[in-house]
Amino acid sequence: MKRIVFVLVAVLICSALAAQDLLVKRNGEKMRVKVLSVTKRKVKFVRQGTEMPVYTLRASDIDYIEYPMGDRDTFATDGTLQNTPAMTKESVRIAAQETEAKAAEPKKWHGAVVAYGAPQPPQPARDITDKSLPQYSVGDLYTNGDVKGIVVTTTDNGRHGTIMSLDEECLAWCTIKPKLLKRVGADSHIDGRENMKAVAAHIAANNLSWSDFPAFKWCLDKGDGWYLPALNEVWALGTMYNGGSRTAASHKARKAFNARLKGAEGVLISNIMYYSSSTENRDVKLNHHSHMNSETPYTGTSYKGEELFVRAFYRF
Repeated sequence: MKRIVFVLVAVLICSALAAQDLLVKRNGEKMRVKVLSVTKRKVKFVRQGTEMPVYTLRASDIDYIEYPMGDRDTFATDGTLQNTPAMTKESVRIAAQETEAKAAEPKKWHGAVVAYGAPQPPQPARDITDKSLPQYSVGDLYTNGDVKGIVVTTTDNGRHGTIMSLDEECLAWCTIKPKLLKRVGADSHIDGRENMKAVAAHIAANNLSWSDFPAFKWCLDKGDGWYLPALNEVWALGTMYNGGSRTAASHKARKAFNARLKGAEGVLISNIMYYSSSTENRDVKLNHHSHMNSETPYTGTSYKGEELFVRAFYRF
């Protein structure tokens, strides 16, 4: 009996070790860790088999992080995340399929995406009798003049929807000192455009500038129609990236989606990334964010001055 228990414990320990992330520093030191978050300047993690304390390393000190499923995040000497997934025969095959059969989207990427704990965003009434409008599927590359991005959600049989920018940045929600913060009124969980209007009104009423709200300004600078997405919209991006379901995330879908981003010369997404939303929290110092992983909780809050990844959204 003791031998059976010992073997079982040994198996559990080996399984736990196998599930850890491998962090390799630029000096060659290797560490088995659990990565908590990655931003443009730092990586937070806990050591193997622990929950505390939380350690922080400068991204520029890290060579790469390898995850249990084979994905690898590689960092440049300036700390820039390269996001280079491991190229296995399977991932090459999937990428080739996506290129050759552009119209044959995986069915799991189709259909409405409902944000965790929130109702389906309302779909405005539109005239969809105009057959001249092109139809898009979730995951398609959308191009219309200077507007270019990846389709995240669709309505009206694919004639309308939302897209995300091909690039991203790591920025603060706002840079106003905590003691001077006021409620902005960016309360929408479903439409980042409404939150952009609230920020614009707040700026005008308080003699501020868009530079005080870097994440919003970065989206605004892309041109008319671009905005910082609301919480549910960021959540929808994560759900689409995971193959249409957070409870049964698809590793293949992630690779296929990143292959499409790479083909469009976009910045790849990693499942450990945290993306800021335009949605303000009840606490004046906080805003909401959502991560790209399949583990609950899918959303959280962060200080408005903390720099998180940002993707701009656009509705077509």
